[in-house]
Amino acid sequence: MAAKKKFARKKVKRERSDAGPREWLFPMLESAYTKLIPRAQAEREERRAARKAAARSAGKRAAKGAAKSAARKEEEFESTYQAGRSDDVMMRVPRQHWLDTLREYQQRKPVGRRRLAAAALAPAPAIPGGPNWTTIGPLLIERGQALGRPSISGRVAGIAISADGQRIYVASANGGVWRSNDAGATWRSTMDSFDNDPTAFASTSQACGAIAIAPNNADRVYVGTGEGNTDSMFQQRIVNALPAYRGIGPVMSNDGGQTWAVETSQPSLAGFSFFEIAVDPANPEHCVAATTNGLYERVAAPGGGFKWVRRRTGVHCSVVVARAAGVTRFFAAVMNSRVVTSTNGTSWSTAGTGFPAANVGRIALAVQPNNPNVLYALIAREDGRLLGVRRLNNATGSWRTVSNPPPLLPGGQGDYDLCIAIDPNNVNRIYMGGDYFDDSNTDQMFAGSIWRGSVTQAGSTFSMATTSIGRRAHADVHVLVFAPGNSNSLWTGTDGGVFLNTSPGTSAGFVSRNAGLGTACTNFFSQHPTDAGVLFSGLQDNGTAKRINGTTWRHVLFADGGYCVVNWDDSDQVLLFANGTIFRATDGGLDYGSWSDVTPANAEWATMAEPLVGAPVNAAAPAQASVAALASATGGVPCVFITANFGTTWPVRVDLPAGSGSIISMIFASSRRIFLGTTSGRVFRLDQSAVGWAAKRLDNAAAGPLALSGLIWDIAVDPSDATLKSIYICFGGSGDFRHVWRFNGNAWQARSGVAGSATSLLDVEHNAIQFDRVSGKVFVGADIGAWESADGGNTWNPMSNGLPDAPVFDLQVHQASRRLRAALHGRGLYEFPI
Repeated sequence: MAAKKKFARKKVKRERSDAGPREWLFPMLESAYTKLIPRAQAEREERRAARKAAARSAGKRAAKGAAKSAARKEEEFESTYQAGRSDDVMMRVPRQHWLDTLREYQQRKPVGRRRLAAAALAPAPAIPGGPNWTTIGPLLIERGQALGRPSISGRVAGIAISADGQRIYVASANGGVWRSNDAGATWRSTMDSFDNDPTAFASTSQACGAIAIAPNNADRVYVGTGEGNTDSMFQQRIVNALPAYRGIGPVMSNDGGQTWAVETSQPSLAGFSFFEIAVDPANPEHCVAATTNGLYERVAAPGGGFKWVRRRTGVHCSVVVARAAGVTRFFAAVMNSRVVTSTNGTSWSTAGTGFPAANVGRIALAVQPNNPNVLYALIAREDGRLLGVRRLNNATGSWRTVSNPPPLLPGGQGDYDLCIAIDPNNVNRIYMGGDYFDDSNTDQMFAGSIWRGSVTQAGSTFSMATTSIGRRAHADVHVLVFAPGNSNSLWTGTDGGVFLNTSPGTSAGFVSRNAGLGTACTNFFSQHPTDAGVLFSGLQDNGTAKRINGTTWRHVLFADGGYCVVNWDDSDQVLLFANGTIFRATDGGLDYGSWSDVTPANAEWATMAEPLVGAPVNAAAPAQASVAALASATGGVPCVFITANFGTTWPVRVDLPAGSGSIISMIFASSRRIFLGTTSGRVFRLDQSAVGWAAKRLDNAAAGPLALSGLIWDIAVDPSDATLKSIYICFGGSGDFRHVWRFNGNAWQARSGVAGSATSLLDVEHNAIQFDRVSGKVFVGADIGAWESADGGNTWNPMSNGLPDAPVFDLQVHQASRRLRAALHGRGLYEFPI
């Protein structure tokens, strides 16, 4: 087992250094926008793409000038789910897509609650004693991926700190804004209160890229929705960049996050994303924001109120502000270009001379709040590696190289992880954040790349001595910020949450501040059918966690967590998928040492999260608890591996026909029947007979084929059909509201409601579907909301009572306790009594 564990660690490190977070983020963003289109159109596009691929391989494609440049850019994006395809697989949706769809969802909530009330359910959110969604965590994930195994939470993009250092706000990737009044000892979510009055649309986007507060008023909070860290990385690789995931523009609170309001922007920032917001120290109403749609200034609007007006076009990836001698000065970084400056936020000019002219990628800036005369720029190359550190003394001076930078970006993720801060009391001490600390030890491999730099000057040259101080924080460092004026309070936000160092000038002692911060990016989960307390969940960039008790969880496996299977006859036996490898534990799997590699021979890592599922409960045949299946590929051919001894051996392999696409959804109907869906919109049934397993294609049923083509994200078996031939499926992507379909064993029917009605589904990605055999209800989880249907999918109502508006990635019914459970990507797991 030791040798296998060592091999697995080595494999995970290789994958991480090659691609890092892109392995999860690119597929997630692509799947949200993949075309959901009529089958005939999809088949034409597939044939057209095949011809183009053949022409390219034969050297017959030529392009010149601008056309050639566009082709090169297009080829930088390779579809995760449709091999050989580029961004032609994407649906072009309006920039207002998320704002409009979230608003429609809010308007439907009262209707949904009235209908639920008619069924004797509580009509309001979070009613004590009523049927409400309640969290089951994680509110704490013990023993995370860093030196010392600190507790962790989910991805944090921004941090804002009050003047006294006690009130902390964090902007999380998909979990909204959280607030602490005691320097991170406890936390509470601030973006759920809108649900108390869903007719008054406020802020429903949980995807945050930037946050700032007024220096002398911690109740005034500005948030930029849409996460710049991920969005810019995605849009640089596709033609005609798509709307930022759930970006609805700037939002503001005057009461410390109790209520939020969306603010006007011109041109609209809905569908774009934010990197940073800088608030004028002399005027809390005056701000500048660095966004993927330009540099924006917040100004007074005619007739009252305020609006955000674009002052510069192009992607701006950093903005900072300082004030001295009665003058405010802003500095902003232009992606792939230079640094500009302004004393009024309206007119801008180039800052300094001699800034690098070639191979400039993302730029992060740092300045002391009271000293605009020294500015640092941390610069990544276009390929994500480190270009260097530059210093500007006086806004009109010359940029100087600060030599001897640290190995900040060994993973080449400078387009995703890049930040810098200056000690508020020592302009020659800087702190830099990158991707991960490069070390062969697994714990440290997932540790943060945070470095202290002591800068010295000799004439006109600068150099620095650097020290690693981030190994006790999680990897992928997005923000470094000091409590105002306090050199002994350095905060960082990472893919693993929030950490604090109270002596950064002398110590590497970052400590976790994640207790109660419920922002885990959960993907898929597994539960024991009779013991409701046994739960495992895969996490983005935080491995896999196991529920210990209540809302406390423990990190049990490294890498990026995917599917999990708990043996229903013996809960100590567990299978987990992580970064192309299947791991098994026979002791409940409480730590790294519990797991051994049981990956099938010849299995290839086909998709980021390959479906791994177990046979359903059959108390009369306990041996069936050891039957499991893995969707993978061999030699480029999609296939299913099947085990009857819970992964000890995988003797059965069932191949799918060429052109089927990769398998992304799978479920057992019985130990002898499996349904699966693919990235090309195909559905198959695998049946075991006396002569072995065989696959039958279903989406092309002669009596009534599946009319749409797209990513088939999930499948639910309808047990009311005793023949176990009936299923429901849900599509990802966008382009058609008909995301749910039913197959009755003979033909397909759309089950998404009536177009344009108040009881139809929304045109957003649907990630999960479940059928409850007791009530006969169908449940779906989407990028916006969880939904239920009591009539087989003919009408749908949102299930909003107490559920945060984060994307729902997985749904499961726990029959023994009669609970519906949901995995929210950015808010952990919730459950609802049914």
